[in-house]
Amino acid sequence: HGLRGLYTPLELSFSASKLRDMDALSKSDPMLVVYTKMDGRLEEIGRTEVILNSLEPLWITKTMINYQFEIVQPLVFRIYDIDTKYHNTPVKMLNLAQQDFLGEAFCNLSEIVTKFNHSLSLNLRNGSGHALQGTMTVHAEETASSRMAVEMTFHCLNLDNKDTFSKSDPFLRVSRLSESAVAIPICKTEVINNNLNPVWRPITLTSQQYSSRDDPLLVECFDFDASGNHELMGALQTTIAQLENLYKSKAGANFYSKKGQKKV
Repeated sequence: HGLRGLYTPLELSFSASKLRDMDALSKSDPMLVVYTKMDGRLEEIGRTEVILNSLEPLWITKTMINYQFEIVQPLVFRIYDIDTKYHNTPVKMLNLAQQDFLGEAFCNLSEIVTKFNHSLSLNLRNGSGHALQGTMTVHAEETASSRMAVEMTFHCLNLDNKDTFSKSDPFLRVSRLSESAVAIPICKTEVINNNLNPVWRPITLTSQQYSSRDDPLLVECFDFDASGNHELMGALQTTIAQLENLYKSKAGANFYSKKGQKKV
């Protein structure tokens, strides 16, 4: 009989580049949907969040899948431009037939897993199989089985003012750096308008998101722009352990930007 059902739980992350622009006055608002193909039938296994005004989306929502070593597991990825009138609809409730189709891509799960950095880039195609503008990248990582979590409150002092007529509108994006130095976004704060000394609502990260206390994290601070062209104000590479030490010592750490340093 052998070992049946031997599998590894994986977490898939997604990004895309050079997507088609379907919106007249702004950029597309993309969402990615993942399917497995079983006996010729598609079964949806996950949807990302919608990213507004972006032709280069880095989605935060992951999809979990069990990698079964001896079985071919075909995957289908479809990207949609979500119509503005549905932006307040939960993604699970969106009717895909009402959205603009930006392209699809196919691979077997084993193709991602066997790449040296577990990242696979695929060209987008239309429903007839013809090549379209744009690519998507899928990245696979084994999931951590432990379920530790840490809650953090971030605040910044003396951020750069990037706006001419008001103050910057900062938000933070926290990413995990994989072994191959790929930045995988795991969380974003809310945007705080018109504030150079923001205090964000607490965020909770699970060990599944940050892997281990000593794995590198990238914390980036952006000035929000409704056009989707968020301007990077500063970045900091750290770990959960270092952040805990900062908290205990009541110290801060400096963001590094091209122009100098700012305290976080």
